[in-house]
Amino acid sequence: MKNVPVRVLIHEDFASELAKVLATPHALRTIKAQSDSEIARTMSETDVFVSGEFKAAWRDPKGACPRLVQSVGAGIDAIDLASLPPGCVVCNVYGHERGVAEHAFLLMLALQRKLFQLDAALRQGDWTPEHFYLPELRNRRFLVLGLGHIGSELVRWGRFLDMKVTALTRSPSAPRGEKAGAHVVGGFDELGKHLGEADFVVVAIPATAETANLIGEKEFERMKPSAFLINVGRALVVNEAALYEALRSRRIAGAGLDVWYQYPNSIAEKRFPSRFPLQELDNVIMTPHKPTAETMAYRWEKIAENVGRFARGEPLLNVVRG
Repeated sequence: MKNVPVRVLIHEDFASELAKVLATPHALRTIKAQSDSEIARTMSETDVFVSGEFKAAWRDPKGACPRLVQSVGAGIDAIDLASLPPGCVVCNVYGHERGVAEHAFLLMLALQRKLFQLDAALRQGDWTPEHFYLPELRNRRFLVLGLGHIGSELVRWGRFLDMKVTALTRSPSAPRGEKAGAHVVGGFDELGKHLGEADFVVVAIPATAETANLIGEKEFERMKPSAFLINVGRALVVNEAALYEALRSRRIAGAGLDVWYQYPNSIAEKRFPSRFPLQELDNVIMTPHKPTAETMAYRWEKIAENVGRFARGEPLLNVVRG
């Protein structure tokens, strides 16, 4: 492909961001509101498709397909791998661990220190709301589910704040635990053993056949009534109905949720993020899973680097499926 522009397809909303850092000769095309069939036709003229999503309906009926599907994030659960033909490589990109860890601790502190309740009370002139003295994070038991990019960063932050950190992961080992700095490392099969001790349970794992509904009614029953759940991984790791009931009944103290069970079809669409009225509960903080500016600047640079590697026939970064 030497001296031949790489044909890159990307959503219109993100084209300018990628164009700023693409040094490789390229022909940039965009999609936005086209039908599935129109997008499928476009795929036949694409070398690299930059997107966090690929539907089976987007595959060209004649069999043509991009040679590289480059995700704009770490997750590839919206990419239908089965619909991609052999020879189509899928890559992802990271750089989000610092921003996600910051957000997780933002949610933890806001819940623990009753931030919104104190703010609302003082706006009414009330200096002495119900919770007069509030606890620190120091010495709190911190249970992290996942020991990947995000999980390892969460463990580091927890240790810095003098929390007692336990990390559970799909493939536990003493070296991984020592490297991350967790006090205790175990497998997901030990979840029930540690839930009852945790003050904060933070989900930082993808939703897979193994992890879907990992936390359900039984697990909420094991948690302390004073405990908080934070989910910055994937919503489906936590059973939706069980989560709502645990919060509604005050089985747990509260939750900070940044990942969801249903999303809008477009940025402009108004849609609640759950089938249950979580928005009516005062013990949950809801945020719409927005990456930081620094995360996206890093990702666009790495995506542009991968486009260049593709053009030069060099090994690609973060290959998920070769």
